[in-house]
Amino acid sequence: MSLRIFHVIFITLCIALSVYVAIWGVREFIASKSWSALGLTAVFVVGGAALVAYAGKAFRKLRDL
Repeated sequence: MSLRIFHVIFITLCIALSVYVAIWGVREFIASKSWSALGLTAVFVVGGAALVAYAGKAFRKLRDL
């Protein structure tokens, strides 16, 4: 497996994990009204958005290699 393929797979899995944890945080907030769960959701939404932006730049750069 090349480094390029590994990077694409790793970024994709990190985005999927961020989405999963954000959804879990929302469900936890609805169930228990825990503000820390809502904070966790916010952190992972921002992190997931940053990963999507990074993926766009990285995939464009990796296409040229």
